[in-house]
Amino acid sequence: MNRNYNIQIEGNEALIEKFIEAIQQGTCKIIEDDPNQYVIPGGETMLNYSIVEYFLNKEPFVAARAIQFCEKIRMHHELNIPGHNIILEEWIEERIHKVYYTRASSYTNDYTLKPTADISTVNPEYLKLMCYVAINLIKYGASYESVTANRYFNMVKELGSDEVEELKKNGSGNLSKNITEYKDQQVSCIANDVFATIKIKIKEENEESYRTIFEYLCNLLKSDFPKSYSIEFSGKTKNNLPIKGLPKSGVHYLFANGVQYPRLHPLIATYSILAMKRWEWYNNMEDENCAMPSTFAVFALGLESEEYFDLVIKYMQTVDEGHQSIQEKFTPAFVEKFGINKKSFPVFISCILSMQEHKPFKVFAEQFNNPENLELLLACKKNFLSFISEESKADWNEEDFKTMPDYIWNYVLYSIWGPEEKYPAIIKKSPAALKPFYQKLLTKHSEFED
Repeated sequence: MNRNYNIQIEGNEALIEKFIEAIQQGTCKIIEDDPNQYVIPGGETMLNYSIVEYFLNKEPFVAARAIQFCEKIRMHHELNIPGHNIILEEWIEERIHKVYYTRASSYTNDYTLKPTADISTVNPEYLKLMCYVAINLIKYGASYESVTANRYFNMVKELGSDEVEELKKNGSGNLSKNITEYKDQQVSCIANDVFATIKIKIKEENEESYRTIFEYLCNLLKSDFPKSYSIEFSGKTKNNLPIKGLPKSGVHYLFANGVQYPRLHPLIATYSILAMKRWEWYNNMEDENCAMPSTFAVFALGLESEEYFDLVIKYMQTVDEGHQSIQEKFTPAFVEKFGINKKSFPVFISCILSMQEHKPFKVFAEQFNNPENLELLLACKKNFLSFISEESKADWNEEDFKTMPDYIWNYVLYSIWGPEEKYPAIIKKSPAALKPFYQKLLTKHSEFED
């Protein structure tokens, strides 16, 4: 990685102006191995933090001009929010936080308006940029960054601006109303890209109404809409998927209702692919029910037909296994519907591997009480690495490839038969025809089979 680049602003003003011009004209490039390092046609390099900091401190400050410049940089990074956002947040800290607020401590993000603060002195242009940063955090940041975004919105309101109210009514204005709004005699849909909300009302329950809704959702997700969002659905029909313990919610009813129409299944699958993003969430589902967008659509299709087995596997390999467990409710419903066989087995394993410790269910052990399925499990053990997702293996080092398969395999066994202290009794009680299989599977070996 090249570290020979300019950072210092003072004394480099003329050079930075060249970078600003190159960014505006699209001739500035990103260094491949350091996305925060820029190079211009003359070969000079500069850290983007310094460029943004210099630009923001130019007087007079005009929010529209600053936003336009930041958008040029954002587009430069192929829509991913770049490191310059750190500078934007630091700028807000200096211009707003330190001037008008007190912070409880360096360990908290609780800010209180100073009793002596004169909000009449707030530059409204600063507040417009705060809203822009908040919108970017919601659209392109990690899901947890919505906390910072909402803090910014609250401050903007507290400092006397009606900017947030306008955003609630109209969104950012960056998306066409043809994309965010739809209304006819049967369906009403409206989305707000700033607050990542989708509100759907259905007046007449029929196939065409649900087709309209799913087409609307697909078109919306093809746009620059946040990847984490909430769906609020209201209608007379409230079907539930045949999954015990699945939370009752509008988004649950939407897909449980829609899946009743087989001709809409391909459209629901399209939505699933568009919505399925690791580390993104339905914002109005929390704690143990937190769910990646597409969850209810995938569950609905996964219980309908073998045609969607691959979709379920893709979903299970995409979820954040460390923070989501709602899929644990799907697995027993899937096994009860399809059993364990050559077609369903890869789906079952993907479900088990989708979380760190999947709960064992009685139906799992029952399904592995025959030679055919025990053979499937032994074959899986011999080729276990191929069942582990590439995303899971991406961060493994050389030693992990030797130790992790055995470690994870123990969780597979636990999810079927429970704690290993039960295994000797299971082997002892097993029928003679099955005992060799159980011995190979449940007897602990020092090395993992290749």
